[in-house]
Amino acid sequence: MAQPEVNTNQPASNEDSHGKMKLKCWGGGYGLPSLDPDCLSVITYAGIVNAPLNLVPALPNNSVTGSLPELQIGDFIYQRAFTIIGVFRREGYNADQLLTEVQKADTLAFLSYIDQKLKPAVLYNLWVDARNFNAVTQPATGKACGFPLSLWYPAKIRKTISSYIWFCKGAKEYTSMKDIERMIYKDGYDSLNILNSKLSNSDFFFGDYPTTLDAVLFGHLVVLKNSPLVSTELQNHLNSCENLIHFCDRMAKFCPSTAPPQKKQVTSNLFSKEQVVSLMVCAGAMIFYAFTSGVLTEERSKLAAKLRTSQFNESDPMD
Repeated sequence: MAQPEVNTNQPASNEDSHGKMKLKCWGGGYGLPSLDPDCLSVITYAGIVNAPLNLVPALPNNSVTGSLPELQIGDFIYQRAFTIIGVFRREGYNADQLLTEVQKADTLAFLSYIDQKLKPAVLYNLWVDARNFNAVTQPATGKACGFPLSLWYPAKIRKTISSYIWFCKGAKEYTSMKDIERMIYKDGYDSLNILNSKLSNSDFFFGDYPTTLDAVLFGHLVVLKNSPLVSTELQNHLNSCENLIHFCDRMAKFCPSTAPPQKKQVTSNLFSKEQVVSLMVCAGAMIFYAFTSGVLTEERSKLAAKLRTSQFNESDPMD
């Protein structure tokens, strides 16, 4: 039997799309089907568009690409969250089909903002922060890996994520990871404030129905919200953002749950990664999403310009 083909360009056949698509992802806990932000983003998006998804808890070494999440449709394999969401769109599962061109451009701007500001803060809090890593992340990840991988694998993941954050935040300007901790958390606090303000009292970011932006943001917020952390500064700040907390409650119906959240004890797998995608690969995934959205034009949204130049005013309208 032929091995599945790794493919990020060609669409799967329509016949394959009628059956269940298989998504390999990190296992879940604390009321979530997975404890990895990228896996959760994909799972939630599938829930929004009612895609027939078969979840398969796995480790990266059980996947074809060596990374998670990984989607299989027939003989085709797709990796990385934004690429997988783009595949869903090509298969007819499009959560953004009612958005205007301006809203599509704003979606790209916010997705980039989450990737650059919020994601590093969440990863740092869970993986690099020594208290959280030693008390929560390391033992939970070790339990997911099993012996003997548990002896070294969590430390390997931590090193990989530390390197990603180091280069993402401008390594040349600092001498140690501790030097950039303050900036990472400031970015995390600021991003939560901006997202909380922009959501305001709306159910979702672009009206009455959730879109790609809602799925990706939920994937990052709910991991931080539900995990039984020891070092809780960023988690506490999220809990103070009432709009985002209510948003998580609304979005939960699109994400299948496991057991109820359990506080201050490690009973299931905390998310982990085999590989953290380089900045160039992340940019490529964003471009893939933009291509499937039809927003690769010369016209840029005002929101994108503000985010890029750090001239963002929380009171500005979204459009």
